[in-house]
Amino acid sequence: MRVNFTFFYIFFALNTFAQQNKNDTATNNKLALTLAFINIQPTDSIVDIGSGSGYSIIPIVAQYPNILFTLQDIDSNTLNIKNIERRLKKISKENNIAKLNIVYGTENNTNVPKASFNKILLFDVVHEFKYKAAMLNEIAMLLTPNGSLFIEEIIVHNPQKKDRACAYPFFTEVAFKKLMLDNSFVLVKEQITLDSGRNKYKKLYHFKIK
Repeated sequence: MRVNFTFFYIFFALNTFAQQNKNDTATNNKLALTLAFINIQPTDSIVDIGSGSGYSIIPIVAQYPNILFTLQDIDSNTLNIKNIERRLKKISKENNIAKLNIVYGTENNTNVPKASFNKILLFDVVHEFKYKAAMLNEIAMLLTPNGSLFIEEIIVHNPQKKDRACAYPFFTEVAFKKLMLDNSFVLVKEQITLDSGRNKYKKLYHFKIK
């Protein structure tokens, strides 16, 4: 039997394109949800804690080239100018690296100026904190009066032993909200940003200091 390889190639290419288009649409929809939820203003002073390579924060930074963002992490191998520039160039024609301030901290100290930010962002990082109470207390001190803390976390319906990527367990909804309340953070609003339809979903939370 003669195999038509051209047919299989076209089928594979079209399927790959459709999947990529679906992924791009989901990413753009998630970004739009996140931006609407955080509601960034030109006068905001913003720090992103646990920025890593910038996967979550750089798409936001690219939307606001005139705002100075502070990016913080404990690992200079992932958070550095080279990685940030590379990610920025993939999604934006403007290179706004001059509007970024990079700070390195430790597992229980952000090394970020106290009472300096009206909005603090944490994307997929709270479950990785080794010293959760100490870090949340530290983060509370970074906020200006009436400032806001925005957290996105992967939440699970049923407890898991650990996240495969970082080896730390994800939160259930009840456990996460208890942690925040125990550390003097009051929930203002919440929004699911991505639901796998299985055990995991991503959710954004807006907190204020009690």
